[in-house]
Amino acid sequence: MEFLEVHNQRYHMQGFTSGNGYMYWSFTDTLVKTTLDGIMRCQVEIHGGHLGDCEYHDGKIYVSYMGNALPGHAWEDWTAFKIYVFDAEDLHVIEIIDLDICYEYQKITCTPEDTRGFQGIDGVAIAPDPKTGEEKMFVACALYTDEKYSNQIILQFTLDGKYETEYYIPTGNTVYGIQNLDYDADNKEFWFTTYNPVAEHSYREVLYCIPYDLSGISRKYHYSTPYGIDCLGKDGFYAGLHYGTRGRCGGIAFRCEESFFETPQPSDVLVKKLKESVEC
Repeated sequence: MEFLEVHNQRYHMQGFTSGNGYMYWSFTDTLVKTTLDGIMRCQVEIHGGHLGDCEYHDGKIYVSYMGNALPGHAWEDWTAFKIYVFDAEDLHVIEIIDLDICYEYQKITCTPEDTRGFQGIDGVAIAPDPKTGEEKMFVACALYTDEKYSNQIILQFTLDGKYETEYYIPTGNTVYGIQNLDYDADNKEFWFTTYNPVAEHSYREVLYCIPYDLSGISRKYHYSTPYGIDCLGKDGFYAGLHYGTRGRCGGIAFRCEESFFETPQPSDVLVKKLKESVEC
């Protein structure tokens, strides 16, 4: 099985995206660029917050970002919700986009009138507007784990960050909501993945395919790839694995077909198989 790997990161992998012959990896505090053979090209570090999923588009890398909580506050009391835009060539920051609507959601989260359970942002994808076909930025919300928050929330913005609308995907409650979001342009469908269930009310399905208009669920699987998914159209997918502990983390992106998601394997078993395939 073909795979790429990044080593020696402080924190865990958040997502990856391929484009223009390279792979771009988002870890909690770094963005890494490698060749499709896994050779390191460059790396940048981001301070003061938590990077999330990433997306390659038109020579740029879009990465979700949440500002760290203030001292004495709960870890998830984020102080900022932004999209960092990096130049894909050398990873310098081109633009930082503030997602103002997220502060409004944060104000009412977990109050009696709240129906979203907004906890933050994570997945990000560039895809056509379902109505106009114009390129838009889609950002997935992280959710609190509570049975009453039964919809995944995906927000639509212009590429410069103007909020336009939100979509509700009725999956049932999942652990922290969508972790990775990607758009398959060849098949005109979105894919997103969540963490594996930990609560009795959490749904077993954690990988979803939804149509381009975000109107429902086309297919769903028990396979979780919360550390990265990259749609390659007719060439299948890159799915992701994380390994290691804080200070000595690594990430793997491996090629697979959709049929692979029907027979999920424990991550430790899959990592071992990937390593053995190289040795052989």
